[in-house]
Amino acid sequence: MLIRSASGLRGVVEDDFNSGIINQYIASFILTQKITHCVIGRDGRQSGREMSQWVIDSLIKYGVNVDNCDLATTPTMQLMTEKEQYDGGIVITASHNPAEYNGLKFLQKDGTFLSADQCNTLFASVDNQDTLNEAEVAGKVSVYNSANEEHIAKVFSAKCIQPDTIRSKKFKVVIDAVNGGGSTILPQLCEALGCHVTTINCNGNGNFTRIPEPLAPNLKDLEKKVLEVGADIGFATDPDGDRLSIVSNEGKAIGEEYTLVLAFKNFINYQKSMIVTNLSTSKMIDDISSGSIRTKIGEAHVVEKMKELNISIGGEGNGGVILKEVHLGRDSLVAAGMVLTLLSATNQSINEIIAEIPEYVFVKDKITLNDSKDVDFDNLATVFDCDEINKDDGIKFIWSKKWIHIRKSNTEPIIRIFGEAKTESEVNDLIQTLKDYLK
Repeated sequence: MLIRSASGLRGVVEDDFNSGIINQYIASFILTQKITHCVIGRDGRQSGREMSQWVIDSLIKYGVNVDNCDLATTPTMQLMTEKEQYDGGIVITASHNPAEYNGLKFLQKDGTFLSADQCNTLFASVDNQDTLNEAEVAGKVSVYNSANEEHIAKVFSAKCIQPDTIRSKKFKVVIDAVNGGGSTILPQLCEALGCHVTTINCNGNGNFTRIPEPLAPNLKDLEKKVLEVGADIGFATDPDGDRLSIVSNEGKAIGEEYTLVLAFKNFINYQKSMIVTNLSTSKMIDDISSGSIRTKIGEAHVVEKMKELNISIGGEGNGGVILKEVHLGRDSLVAAGMVLTLLSATNQSINEIIAEIPEYVFVKDKITLNDSKDVDFDNLATVFDCDEINKDDGIKFIWSKKWIHIRKSNTEPIIRIFGEAKTESEVNDLIQTLKDYLK
């Protein structure tokens, strides 16, 4: 089943995509966004080259000029799309989904994802089978070779990232890009910062040797390599490189929730600010700040609120850091630069920095949608006696030192459950109570 959301399209390639389906979505993208010049890129998935060719064939057929960045991260593509010559951009990726999936992320002129209303307009155009006449003169295709270098330069220009200070430390860094879009650019960035870089899973061939989502249990090989080479830190990304997870100098995956916390801890050394994040982000972010502004799950919602309130930093607890000064999108390069800056400024190890942050136990769980068709979120309100209930996105039960959040995924046919408390038993009890209620 093709999944359509504010994150674009995702589906199992063999079941959900062919050249005809791609053509209809591209035609509607051109029609609704008035595209004449488009930049595209892909993550490392093995289906990516064929999908990219389908996208290119459709774009040029309708007279659209195409600049192809080929293997690239989603944040790189967001940054490139901001360039004056482009009317929009397309990333061929299914983000953290398994290898059999692929998809399309649609970008508007300012490099951000289409809004919910823009997505609905695009999807309605597809459903209406709106037609677009082929151009008398086909569009031209050009190779864009400098995207990585431009992206790295923009990251280095941020005030809260200090390349010279980082270079003076000569950090040992291990990188696991899951053979995805970040395979080239993240090692490039760290090498440009004077780091001694060791790579695993950085071939860009889409061979997912681990589960692609950079959750702590999926990073065993990175943990081993960090210990083996005596590294100061390990970085892991998802296939499209918008999320960053960290392995400590002691070879322990600290959990992707810490990425935004550490980045924000660095940011407030340079600028006092509120932070925009989503409902399922850890309470740690509140404990180190004057408070957070919470939105629905999804980058688009966070970015919309950052724009509305003119907030400089935002992100999500899944390892996504958004720094407006660079661009309005989750960016693993930004996150890596900010964390390395923090590490270089404190003269502490990652473990020592983390020890100063109030600790919670954060747990993610899920239920397949097929088993949960009858979930009525309104009826769930009576499950817990809590201090506060938030129904902006699914339902979230909140206490002073713990919370649990349940919602339908925008990108997979599942229901997600997030919980956090001071102890493992406490958060597991919350999750089990909810799952027992849903049986």
